[in-house]
Amino acid sequence: MSLIELPAPQLASAPPVTILIPAKDEGARIAACIQSAIAQDYGPCQVIAINDRSTDETGRVMDGLSLQNPSLRVVHIQDGTLPLGWTGKCNALFKSIDHATGEWLLFVDSDVILQPEALRAAMGFCIRQQVDLLSLLPKLESHSFWESLLVPLAGGALTTTYLVALTNNDHLPSISFANGQFLLIRRTVYDAMGGHARVRDRFCEDVEIARLLKYAGRRVRVSWGADLAAVRMYDSLGSIFKGWARNFFAGSLGKPWRILMAGMVVLICGFSSYVALAWGMYRLAHPVNTYGGAGWVVAAGVHLFLLTATLGTMYSWSGNRRSNALLFPLGGSMLLLILGKALKMCATGKVEWRGTQYTHRMAPDLPIDPKVSAPR
Repeated sequence: MSLIELPAPQLASAPPVTILIPAKDEGARIAACIQSAIAQDYGPCQVIAINDRSTDETGRVMDGLSLQNPSLRVVHIQDGTLPLGWTGKCNALFKSIDHATGEWLLFVDSDVILQPEALRAAMGFCIRQQVDLLSLLPKLESHSFWESLLVPLAGGALTTTYLVALTNNDHLPSISFANGQFLLIRRTVYDAMGGHARVRDRFCEDVEIARLLKYAGRRVRVSWGADLAAVRMYDSLGSIFKGWARNFFAGSLGKPWRILMAGMVVLICGFSSYVALAWGMYRLAHPVNTYGGAGWVVAAGVHLFLLTATLGTMYSWSGNRRSNALLFPLGGSMLLLILGKALKMCATGKVEWRGTQYTHRMAPDLPIDPKVSAPR
């Protein structure tokens, strides 16, 4: 699913782009993210850093960087109370978007580090392929055992649940995905869609934007971007559980069915092979015919080989060790616990994220501007 040409060619004409980076309590990491955005090897590029109600040094770090880089604009969201029906990220971007001057908008999460050619490569692809929205799946950086084991596994489960590769099929508007860690969108299309006001109540606002655009006939693409961007999503076991449970909850729009399906996939495609192996070993020790036990053992062995090979490839693509695939019994068990936490969120409707408590109610829908629909 890698669509991006590397090394990225120079562009004959580079449309102005605005990079928007919302951050809440990211003082320890925000400087590296902003500096990587400022360092883009691209022509007309504006960078806007948004301090969203932070209680740590995030705002001070941003202001310090703006003194060193006059091209950086900092927006401070001071009001600690969110409007009813809004998530923090959508509110921060909605209140900052009027400062953006670019013909294209690149939304980047505050824990992402961009390579210097990331924007040039992404914009080149959008121009050549006449794409309206491009989202990249970055390399998943891991600095601990649990990060390396669980983050790629949970990410793989989420992308499998969403059938992410089929997003690139224009004939399947009901299947859509985008990753807000790196989301590049044409400004006119964004405005016509209603911007972040239209998806203001969604934790997975990125996926909803992609869904709206695909239904409107716009070209949406997702690509591997491990050579262009990297992200360290969570830095502790507790944050992994909380963060990924929220992601599964948000991706299912607060409904349990997609989460239950993900759990069934983990059980059937993963753990069933161990059950089959145990049954085969039992039958070998207590035979009722000549080949019964051996057949179960062989089938389980083939299943385990294919499972391990597939997981190894997934870990490698994410920038982590292939050998983590051998620890699936541990990783899979932890993933089931994460899914269980997401189901609890579905039952209670209560979510805590970035220091904000949500008892989530969906906002009323907004009419979509007819101008968002692609010409037929």
